[in-house]
Amino acid sequence: MRRTGRITIIISFILPILLFLTSCASMRTMNEQYKEMDDLLINRDFDQASAIIEEAKTEELYQEKDRVLYYLDIGMLNYYNGEFSDSIENLTLAEYGIEELYTKSVGKAIASGLLNDNALDYFGEDYEDIYLNIFKALSFLHMNNFEEAMVELRRVSIKLNILEDKYKKIVDEYNNSDEAESQLVALESRFHNDVLARYLSLLLYREDSDYDGARIDSEMINDAFEQQTHLYNFEKPRLPQLEYADRALVNFIAFTGRSPAKLANTIYITSGNNIVYLTFTGEDESYVDKLVGFHTIIMPGVQPGFHFKFELPYLSSRGSEISSISVLIDGIEAGQLNLTENMELIAEDTFKLKQPWIVGKTVTRTVTKGIVKELSKDAVNDQLGGFGGLLAGLAMDIAVDATENADTRLSQFFPAFAYTGEFEVPQGEHQIELVYYSGNREVFRDYKGMINIEENSLNLIQSFVFH
Repeated sequence: MRRTGRITIIISFILPILLFLTSCASMRTMNEQYKEMDDLLINRDFDQASAIIEEAKTEELYQEKDRVLYYLDIGMLNYYNGEFSDSIENLTLAEYGIEELYTKSVGKAIASGLLNDNALDYFGEDYEDIYLNIFKALSFLHMNNFEEAMVELRRVSIKLNILEDKYKKIVDEYNNSDEAESQLVALESRFHNDVLARYLSLLLYREDSDYDGARIDSEMINDAFEQQTHLYNFEKPRLPQLEYADRALVNFIAFTGRSPAKLANTIYITSGNNIVYLTFTGEDESYVDKLVGFHTIIMPGVQPGFHFKFELPYLSSRGSEISSISVLIDGIEAGQLNLTENMELIAEDTFKLKQPWIVGKTVTRTVTKGIVKELSKDAVNDQLGGFGGLLAGLAMDIAVDATENADTRLSQFFPAFAYTGEFEVPQGEHQIELVYYSGNREVFRDYKGMINIEENSLNLIQSFVFH
């Protein structure tokens, strides 16, 4: 082959790949908008945080496929900034987007087996879909709209009831599709009863003098601590009284820390006869089993001897440095709030439900692309040989790797822990403060000012820190 002909062939392989790489934004998670957030949240500068998110939208760091993520982010910042109507509106748009995109995105992912998850519409993690209703309820409570708050809390129970069936349906659809190159097994949901939602619901039933409803919620909280010990692995909080009985009761709900970050680990694939093996070379050798729930996938037709790698998203706890929260009423410590919900643990547990589907289609995509790439490299090498074949093969490696970034999109502003408490006080105005501690060190003091506490009425005070 003449030299110019060989160069032309090399360029014909490499140039489209280089052009492809310049337009790979849809294949990556865009996180630049979050770089300054840690300090802004700690300093409670929610105006600036919201401005950054809004600017990121205009700069297309949030694309159309990321609209649910945008509404979650801005909706939670609205809540922290006391913009409760805006928070409800944006979190509702996120919820509508999740409902609309769930079926479409799943169907698109099944039909387009070679499509990277980053290129698909983001339809939220399950814990985001659950907790957005709780924060909508809290916003309605700030606005004294108890009826709408109860509607949101009931939505939590509805979503939990269908959670397991949701992913069983996805796995069944995948296994029965023409694109399925492997058979997946759905995992069983172990989260059926949310304590935080029940706690708030109890308060609303009591406010409505529905004491039987309040009693049922109290019993359901007890059941959650008995039956979901993997999620509620701490001492059960002291629950509210079921009746006011002509007393002035003040209730607190406080949030600390930030929900987990979504990161990526590299998983390695080795093929055998009609099977692939997943391995992780990090310190924790049982990582794959713990994260995924399995380490082999049956793939009929796959030959032994192939070795590939892919990225798999996982949730990494960010936790909180807060170890205790004291309530001061009129300058005197009335007691401490009780841990009521480990929200980050629930996030991690529900995230695992979709792992069979994520891993199955990602492995299928990786193996299919990898085999096609290796066969193509052999063909190109036969044509070009030597340096030209090496260069074209390298370009193919780069192109495949560029489309295999893990989808690490995740809302950034849900908290990690929820604390609650109830205290009886004389009716009238009282000075209220919440003091957050890390060990014996005071981290933050949330001064609520003078608040009128009424008898036989819901007096709910909300607070939060990001430490």
